[in-house]
Amino acid sequence: MVELIAHRDRRIVYGITLRNEGRWSARGWTLHPASDVTPSEVRRAKEALSEQLGFETARLIVARQVHGSSVAIVESDAPTEPADALVTTAAGTLLCVSVADCCAVLLRDDEQSLVAAVHSGWRGTAANIVGATVRLIEHRFGIRSRRLRAWLSPCASGERYIVREDVAALFPNSITRIGEDQYLFDNPSEIRRQLLDAGLDAGSIELSGFCTIGDERFHSYRRDGDRSGRMAAFIGIAVSGRTL
Repeated sequence: MVELIAHRDRRIVYGITLRNEGRWSARGWTLHPASDVTPSEVRRAKEALSEQLGFETARLIVARQVHGSSVAIVESDAPTEPADALVTTAAGTLLCVSVADCCAVLLRDDEQSLVAAVHSGWRGTAANIVGATVRLIEHRFGIRSRRLRAWLSPCASGERYIVREDVAALFPNSITRIGEDQYLFDNPSEIRRQLLDAGLDAGSIELSGFCTIGDERFHSYRRDGDRSGRMAAFIGIAVSGRTL
């Protein structure tokens, strides 16, 4: 079994994998090959996650992230172009974004007809990728923002996420100065503000509350550097009533 945090809202399942230290590969459960993680280990990890959640591995779609602001609609196949946000209305499709300190924003609508997975590190937050995703959902699918619910994944927290002035200057409402050219950046707080500006109700936005840097159950690039693996933040519309 893959250790993970998972939630179910009727037909929709969403959550994030944990580090799974000592299992699956030299880096635990990780979404991408590395110098000490083989493609076959990653394939087995994806297969295990898909089976555990009740999805076909072929329908596990991983975003090709570039820390940008592009949003892709997933229909039958994975997008061919890079995108840091994925949107689908297709039942049986499990959307995944890769994180290890960046925040994943998982969106779903009240009628269980659409899900989205958004990768929002500081660059994505600076570009307001969650706002772009909500606007696409409204314009392409006719779903009003007040019908959306959001879950913000474990990520680097405002108590531990240290940035320099070049980044801090982008987020005047979400930083705390702690020294010369050192600031704490509260990415979840900034993303929540953007979701509110996009029209979501405050009661429809849930923050996980876990910090990936301080909590060793999670992968963290800031803590472990190049030895860090990558977690999958996932969301999908199940095709059956299978429970986790």
